[in-house]
Formats: sequence, C-alpha cells, structure tokens
Amino acid sequence: MRFAFISTMQGWPWGGSEELWSQAATQLKREGHDVRASVRYRQRLSDKFTALAKHGIRLETHPSYEARRARRVWNKLSLSNRRGYARLERFNPDLVVISQGHNSGGFDWAKICREAAIPYVMIVQCNGEFWWFQEHDVCEAVASYTAARTIFCVARSNLDLLRLQVGEPLLNGEVVCNPYNVSPEPAPAWPHENGTWRLACVARIDLMAKGQDLLLQALARPEWRNRPVELNFFGAGPDGLALRRLCEMLQLNNVRFRGHVNDIRTIWEQNHLLVLPSRYEGLPLALVEAMWCGRPAVVTDVGGNAELCLDDKTGFVAPAATVSSFAHTLQRAWDRRKEWFHLGQAARARVENQIPKDPVALFCERLKACAAAKSGEGPDS
Repeated sequence: MRFAFISTMQGWPWGGSEELWSQAATQLKREGHDVRASVRYRQRLSDKFTALAKHGIRLETHPSYEARRARRVWNKLSLSNRRGYARLERFNPDLVVISQGHNSGGFDWAKICREAAIPYVMIVQCNGEFWWFQEHDVCEAVASYTAARTIFCVARSNLDLLRLQVGEPLLNGEVVCNPYNVSPEPAPAWPHENGTWRLACVARIDLMAKGQDLLLQALARPEWRNRPVELNFFGAGPDGLALRRLCEMLQLNNVRFRGHVNDIRTIWEQNHLLVLPSRYEGLPLALVEAMWCGRPAVVTDVGGNAELCLDDKTGFVAPAATVSSFAHTLQRAWDRRKEWFHLGQAARARVENQIPKDPVALFCERLKACAAAKSGEGPDS
C-alpha cells in the first residue's frame, strides 16, 4: 500500500503532535509499504523529520502560507499548478494522513484529496473553545471533516467540541492515543520524602496553551509562601523569558527552571506531583507519562485531562483554567499530600486500564483498514 503523511503543524519545527504520524510512517515503511511524508518548509527542518529518510521514507516540504500577501497569491494559483499537490496526485496514495496541530490547518490538502478522489484521514491533536470557524472557513471545515475516512482525535472532549464547531455529528470520528516517551515497566520508586514536596510542571513554556502563569500566581498567594514546596519547570518554549520575569516579579524563590529532559523517568524519580494548569489541551503526554510513573496530578478540566485523571481518585481536576480555580484545587491536593503515594498508585492502575502500551501499532492497523477500504485489499497487502 501507498501512504502519504502530511503535517500542517505551525510554529515549532517539532512537537508532541508529530510523534503519532511520524512513528506510524516508520512502522508502515518497516512493514514494506510505500511511504512519503511532507512538512511545512522551514529554513532548518527538525532532525526528527530528516531522520525519517534513514528508514527509506521519501521526504518533501510544502510552503507555509501564513502571511496575508502570500495567502492572496496562493489563492490565485490553480490547484493543478501547486507543485506539492501535483506530487501527491502523481504518487496516488491509497491513503493520505493529514496531521493537524489543532482543529484546522489541513483543509487545502483535504480539498485536493477530494478533487483527486484520494481517500484521506485527519488527525486533530488539540482543540479549544475559542477556535470557532469564521464564516469563510466553516464550509471548508465541514467539507473536509465529513469527507474524511476517519477523524482521529486524541480526546473524546476534543471530538465532541469539533462536532459543535462544524455543526455536524461526525460519525466518522474516533479517539486515538499518542505514543508516550516513558517505559511503562517498571514504575520508578516513590521519591525520598525529606520534608520538601516537589511539584513538576512538564510542558513546553507556552503560557497561552499551558498556563504556567496561573500556577505561579497561585503559588504567590500568602498561604503558599512558607510551605515546604519546590516547583520545577521542565521544558522549553517561546515564553521562557516571560515566565522567568513573572517569577522574579512575584518573588518566588522556590521555583527552578530545569529545561528540556529526554529521560522522563528521571523527572519522576525526584518529583511527587504533576501540576499542569493548561488553558487548552488534547490529551497531554505529560499526564499520561506521570501516571505511568505512578504520580498523581493537578490539572485543569480541558481536553482529555478529566477523561484520564479522576478527581480525588487519581489526582485533582480544577473546573476551570483560572487562578482562583487552580489555586483552590492545588489547596485540595496539598491537604491530602500524605495520600499522594496512594493516589499515584491509583493513577498507575488507571492508565494501565485506559492507555494501550503500543498506540502506534493500533493506529497503523486503523490506517491500513482505511486504505484497504479503497482498494478492496486486505490491510496487510
């Protein structure tokens, strides 16, 4: 079978949203299928993308038309003259996999697939209540999603919200799990308790999405000033300087910036609790990985957080991404800090029951089934 993977992610060259399609592409190529992959053009492509070539995957780039002027020029071009689209039509894949960082970005590709009668699926890695489609976009959104073989969302709430955003039941939607970056066996030992409780915020430093500013404002409240707590930020991102400045302004001396860490287990060998005050989400890998490592979490009720983290049972869920809501929930967690170990054990049991140990293999089976529906072949042809 022939598969074409197209990533429409903007901003950073690589992120957690790229792992599902890229690992699936590698697995399918390993099985003997013909696989191509395309990402938005950047002056420096991610090493993770270029490494796909080592597996025999043909790599391509397509333009990023974000500037208004470029967008106007782009709209004047006929679809048949768009080089990237023409290559796709010549390849004539059995299935195109359009991976979006959120609820849009791949509609141009979906349109060419429809016009060329090429089956496609769409991945929605994240969704938020402020991403409603404007009048000039809603028709393309409806056409793109309703014609897709399958819409893969990483959280049930993301899919339900997408249905509201397009005003369609989207019976072709289903939930898929992202691959995570931690070995599930065995869970690391509980950190040594020396009187200091260590909280870890594991996320890219992106205040609009991850809400680290809410966390700092909560910890700046008087009741937290003298508590034996250390907050560790793990990750990098565009708002690193802004977050450090906010920390200095609030005079928080118990905050540490640890940067990016490749070995997730080492984080949870030293920290007791995940704190993730996100404003919007898919299903954050940080939550999945913390639960695999037997750690409870304090999260906001966005994306798939509350689908996996059960309030008062495996962690604590703030009803809203606001300072007051998160501070109140953090206080609930603090009041039960002597139970964090047992909550972490319950979190581990929960993730074992809800998250597959090999999400990529399951995703590949679904892709092969979608492709086979076109050709009438079996999924392993």
